[in-house]
Amino acid sequence: MKVYLENKWKTKVDSNSPKEIWATELIKDRLGNVAIQKDSNGKPFILNSSSFINWSHNDDTLIYVLSEQGKVGIDIEKDDLIYNEHLYSWILHKDEIQKIKEGTTFSEIWTRKEAILKCTGEGINENMAHFSSYQKMRFTVKTIFMNNLCISICSEFDEKIEFLMDYTISSSIE
Repeated sequence: MKVYLENKWKTKVDSNSPKEIWATELIKDRLGNVAIQKDSNGKPFILNSSSFINWSHNDDTLIYVLSEQGKVGIDIEKDDLIYNEHLYSWILHKDEIQKIKEGTTFSEIWTRKEAILKCTGEGINENMAHFSSYQKMRFTVKTIFMNNLCISICSEFDEKIEFLMDYTISSSIE
């Protein structure tokens, strides 16, 4: 599985095009102008390909993942998201609330949960508190902290992760 990280990604897009297609257009360009579409739930896929794709971004960084083996989901956030019970209690399972009390960052919990929901194709929904992102499941979730970012990747199979930063390989994670 390859994870591509584009720093300052907004400087690499055509700012005259609609904002909602910036990430898609940059990824299509980087991958050789492949045809990317989204299913009825908004989960992206590459048309006429056996590869699986997903992406996430913030203001500075675009990150996308490709797998030849199975479904994937990815999420990226700053590593210092603050948990506000009033705003976020509806998304957390009681096990995740306990993890916060024990010192796990909200960034880790949020990115894990969102990566899982992107991998399954469900997306953010009102049932998010019904499962813990730490419970045993059929997917593998890995979280990495780097460059003041928290990145979680969910995959159908336990694949080796190869990071490519602006197309320079920076590290691999088993």
